[in-house]
Amino acid sequence: MSLIPPRKIRDIEAYLILNKPILKPGEEAKIHVLVSGSGERKMHVMVYDDEKAIFDGDITVGGSLIAGIIPYDTPSSPGIYKVYLKIGDIVVDELTYMVYDAEEKSKPKNLALVWHHHQAPNYLPDGAIHGPWAFIYTYGSSLKPYGDAPYRYHAQMLQKHRDYHATYNLSPSLIKQWDTAVKHGVVFATGEKIEPGSEKAELIEETMNMYKDAYKRGQIDVLTSIYAHTIGGFLVDVLGLSDIVRDEVKYGVSVTREVLGITPLGAWTPEMAFSMKMIDVYYDNGIEYTILDDKCHFEMAEGEKTTSYEPYVALNKESGKHIVVYFRDHELSDVLSFKNNFTSEAHAWRNAYEVSLLIARKIMGIPGRMLTLALDGENWMVFASNPPLTALYFDKLLLFLESLSDEGVLRLANLREVYEELPATRILMKIPTNTWLCTFRKWRGEKEEHEEYWLKVVDAYMKIRAYESLVKGRDPYSEKARWALWHALDSDYWWAEFWSPKIIKTWLNESLRYIDERLKGIQIKDIKIPGKPMSNTPFTLIVEVMNTLETPVKAIVKVSCPSRNCVSWKEFETPGRTSTSIPVEITVGEVGLIPFSVVIQSDSYIISSFIKEIEIYPSIPSNPR
Repeated sequence: MSLIPPRKIRDIEAYLILNKPILKPGEEAKIHVLVSGSGERKMHVMVYDDEKAIFDGDITVGGSLIAGIIPYDTPSSPGIYKVYLKIGDIVVDELTYMVYDAEEKSKPKNLALVWHHHQAPNYLPDGAIHGPWAFIYTYGSSLKPYGDAPYRYHAQMLQKHRDYHATYNLSPSLIKQWDTAVKHGVVFATGEKIEPGSEKAELIEETMNMYKDAYKRGQIDVLTSIYAHTIGGFLVDVLGLSDIVRDEVKYGVSVTREVLGITPLGAWTPEMAFSMKMIDVYYDNGIEYTILDDKCHFEMAEGEKTTSYEPYVALNKESGKHIVVYFRDHELSDVLSFKNNFTSEAHAWRNAYEVSLLIARKIMGIPGRMLTLALDGENWMVFASNPPLTALYFDKLLLFLESLSDEGVLRLANLREVYEELPATRILMKIPTNTWLCTFRKWRGEKEEHEEYWLKVVDAYMKIRAYESLVKGRDPYSEKARWALWHALDSDYWWAEFWSPKIIKTWLNESLRYIDERLKGIQIKDIKIPGKPMSNTPFTLIVEVMNTLETPVKAIVKVSCPSRNCVSWKEFETPGRTSTSIPVEITVGEVGLIPFSVVIQSDSYIISSFIKEIEIYPSIPSNPR
């Protein structure tokens, strides 16, 4: 699908474009007749507007993409106008343009293009690369003959179009893989290698350097993100994994700083899966702004709302912490994301014109001070039906946007520039927990197995927390378990169309490998009772606990039986590599062989259990005298 559908007549495609979509009254424009077709020949065409014929004659088809350039004087009055292309009796194309009064234009509004470059941490626990996308989207040839691969092509466009300012999220898991390949080399699961100093490694390093240079010259802003691109709002609000999100944001910031030499001010919220609870996480890690969605977030937000085309302060009233939020235009962002299936060079160029006009009309009509468009940087190109044509389209789109900037219709700005020059003056007290899709079902619900695997995630997380409570803090084992868990949570692996249970399971098993054996180090060996226990009389059970770990532990021993109110617990500590006897007092109302359950509990997780039947004797009252 494309914004302008293919315009085919017999074996050719034919379109019109102007040299720019916004013109001054009476300005001489240039109408380009674009034709894609095989076999050089003459063809009669007519170009006209609503008042007169502009051109009526023959053009050559099958040679140059531009079959003709026709001078054209625009109307003297501002407004929306059209020109038409007719071949025979068929109107093949209808081109819209705008004439505006340059004297009446005000300060141009900001156009903030935000590109999300991301790849999941596509390596296995042993370091082998199971998904090559971070690399082949850098040195590959998916965009030939117009470019090489998306990540490199974006960087080349920054070099070519120096007036083009934009924002790039170079996701931490992506640049970490780049950095590893350059410095240490990587081995793919297939056996293929990228050696340090190889041609491929040099192309990756060169691409990184192009982004660094663009940042240094002020052309781009670089965002950071949650390291493994998880759906933060869901983890925080639904699963209670706030510490996971906090750790990943902190690590993401450190990766951006160490690999690129950039201290980020902004963060990309993966899948725009936001929660108000993430404000504190961002604030505490030095993050000052993020991007959310006008449809899925702003419409249901609460506070001093006017228009989504303004920056807002999102405030956590309880903590006083805050970040600035820029809301992307959902509809226009989706045009760039999904309406990019082009059939020819002419078709791609024509669509670039139309999108630039759409952006211009939007930005000239909005009540606010900025228009934000945010989307994946690579997927709209590689997932198109004809990826190379998206490269041509992108180049032409930037040319049109630069012409609009030259005319003062808009200002191409990165978010750091906007943040420094356009302060947020209104406060939002509530933004709904949501994603760019306005639902979390893509990651929990569309696949039958989703729920099973989320339960596995929660179980693994609870085991980690139980172990850390047991040993009174984090240690190298729990840190490795957390690291593995991050990888299982990357949203790409949960996305319904890319559902990857094998990868999720691999990393969950890796996480549990560090924790399960440690938890087995605490065991109940036996229950003993001195004397004869009697009903309705308190007595003491001795719980024998063995700690085979080298570290002291702290937990709760809990004793219970089927009798009413038959439950008691006691907190205990025991040194490393020792056996400890823990006395627990309990009362039983019944008589007979009673099954007693004893568990060791740490942070609400049962790490060891033991059941033993004990004879309870009747209690006989003492003599009256």
